Amino acid sequence: MNMFNLRRGIKFIVAVIFYYSGIFVFYKRFIRKGKVTILMFHRVTDTFFDISLLVKKNTFEECMKYIAQNYPIISMDFLIQNFDKKWEDIPEDSFVITFDDGWIDFYESAYPILNHVKTPATVYLTTGFVSSKCSYWQEKLNNLLTQILTNKKVFLKTDNIVSTPEISLKLRDLILKNDGMLITFKFINYLKEFPHDKILKTISDLEAILNKHSMKISEDKHRSFANWDELNSIKDSNISFGSHTVNHTILTNEKTNVIKEEISKSRDIIEEKTNRNVLHFTYPNGNYNDDIKKIASKSYKSACTTKGGFISKNSDIYNLNRIGINDEMITDWKGNFSKYIFTFSVFLESLKK
Repeated sequence: MNMFNLRRGIKFIVAVIFYYSGIFVFYKRFIRKGKVTILMFHRVTDTFFDISLLVKKNTFEECMKYIAQNYPIISMDFLIQNFDKKWEDIPEDSFVITFDDGWIDFYESAYPILNHVKTPATVYLTTGFVSSKCSYWQEKLNNLLTQILTNKKVFLKTDNIVSTPEISLKLRDLILKNDGMLITFKFINYLKEFPHDKILKTISDLEAILNKHSMKISEDKHRSFANWDELNSIKDSNISFGSHTVNHTILTNEKTNVIKEEISKSRDIIEEKTNRNVLHFTYPNGNYNDDIKKIASKSYKSACTTKGGFISKNSDIYNLNRIGINDEMITDWKGNFSKYIFTFSVFLESLKK
């Protein structure tokens, strides 16, 4: 057994002990009592460069079957309708299922499973991605950096890898001190501190420097996101669409006029394209502040973050916690869905405030 599987094997043993211990009983009766768990999914596919966003199709199916057979699953609409004076109408131990971005695999893989198990879900759409051939900027950046790192000696001789000096300096420092995917993820996290136009300019600069050195840019031939025809073919009343801005812009990095447009325009586009009311919003990357929350409250009935934790009747309806799920959080060392790992992972994530 390699170290990765050994670590997962140990986690499985701890999870089984937790499941059958008094800790789980206490957690269920006291910590979780009267709470709702909102789960956040991104990709339901077998391969993706960022495994923190990935749940494999078979794993997702087993997870949904397990939740549907053992817990009440309610819609985001039902949660918000009963959030205040009718909280007692919300079943104990309820789950809400959500998806971010509008990936093609929601339509191709996740939705058929949700439909089969009759599970409600809300899909938060980034409208600039829908029906487009663009890549998620993180995915595009990963493709570019893969090429650059293969030839990193060439690029370290270049004075300015990108036109923004501080970003260029940071990338050079990462290339010198790190290897492989670690560089990509550290650089992605660094860029998240900048306005969206600066991120796009950085990507454009990297494309230009690869072209300058006559290096082929890896182009994905697959389509990453669903289109409006596919989304409109979903007639299931259990599936609702929410907003996730137009460009997946990290709102805390932007000026007020950009924030307002990203928040309200995305709702208008979805309502126009789908002829459905859009009531719910989620902050890209989970980033918000009081001003952003106030702007969101003018267009939506709720807003979700990416912070771990449960929801109670005392929660802020424009600051709803969600527990992000990936494959490692719900599978054993063999890669099979495990109710023990799932329960233990939700418990651990609920402690992150």
